[in-house]
Amino acid sequence: MQVVEPITVTDAIITASNIVENDAPVYAGGTTYNLGDEVIYEHVVYESLVGSNLGNQPDISPVEWLALGATKLFKPFDTKISDELTNADSITYTFTPGTVIDTLIFFGLEANEVTVEVNDPTDGVVYSETVTGLTNEGVSDWYTYYFSPVAQYNTELVFSGLPPYSSASISITITNTGLTAKVGQITMGFSVSLGLTTYGSNISIQDYSRKDRDAFGNPIIVERAFARLVDFDVQLPTRDIRRVDRKLSSYRATPVVWIGVPEEEYGLVIYGYYRKFDILISNVAISEASIEVEGLI
Repeated sequence: MQVVEPITVTDAIITASNIVENDAPVYAGGTTYNLGDEVIYEHVVYESLVGSNLGNQPDISPVEWLALGATKLFKPFDTKISDELTNADSITYTFTPGTVIDTLIFFGLEANEVTVEVNDPTDGVVYSETVTGLTNEGVSDWYTYYFSPVAQYNTELVFSGLPPYSSASISITITNTGLTAKVGQITMGFSVSLGLTTYGSNISIQDYSRKDRDAFGNPIIVERAFARLVDFDVQLPTRDIRRVDRKLSSYRATPVVWIGVPEEEYGLVIYGYYRKFDILISNVAISEASIEVEGLI
């Protein structure tokens, strides 16, 4: 099992993209804004809640401004998977992290294929891989081969084993030719091993939809978001208990990427917080841990 704490993506890290940050005008302190006007401040779109709005900095003026969400350019880095970035045909970014990155993970994907390339100023292209964004997991026999939906997307993809070049740039291309390319989150960082994911790990969801009945017994259903839940069962060397305990404790208020196994068909890749963890000291060689993770929405 691997854990990746994503780096914070800033202006300095994004060196190129086909996404333009033109959601609204950039906030200007000397401008008077009307009720309903929208502005960009530090890559967040705000809406004015009052008229004659002058001199109120959006990020510290909740009475005057309402935060609507990240700009298009920064949507993939706002920890909100459901608030996805969309663009016709393709989405491209080039990053210069300035640190060692060995894993890159995509969430909320809709794409025919995804390409990741690592380019070092001295050694040139040291990594290039293209992975299909489509899956045939719904095809189990000839009937489903002919009548299942034409395209089903892998919503999560993991690119691991990127060469450890701290000065390299990382280029990504999300392609959905003729359709709309979509991505919820793009995360990257250095992976840390916690142990070996075992059979017995459990997958479920926490549904926030409202399901009720009125006075006459008629159903009232209001569809809302849901969070993925994974209860990982992990084996680890007993000598690593203290290391794993410290590492998990450091994540108690930090959303990270949990990779039970990188193969998408297992559904054991999740971006979120752990609810709790328990470590059972089984014997002198091997111990067992249970880690309950709640995914971001």
